Amino acid sequence: MNFKIFLLSFILIYLLLSLPAFFGIGYVIDWVPEATLGQKFNGYVIEGLGNHFLLKSLCAVIASMVLSLLMSNRTA
Repeated sequence: MNFKIFLLSFILIYLLLSLPAFFGIGYVIDWVPEATLGQKFNGYVIEGLGNHFLLKSLCAVIASMVLSLLMSNRTA
């Protein structure tokens, strides 16, 4: 199992699983008229990455392990 492939695929899969939360509507900062673009961006990113952290981490670890094992079997 290649650690670089595992780490890169974990990051990509976790970000892919976080995309729906990044683009979600209904976050509290939406209705604050004084919120700056930076505050909104920070709110969406933190909320998107932290929402359902354990479930997304577990799915990303399993998928990364499978991908890493498949890639290592292909080269062997």
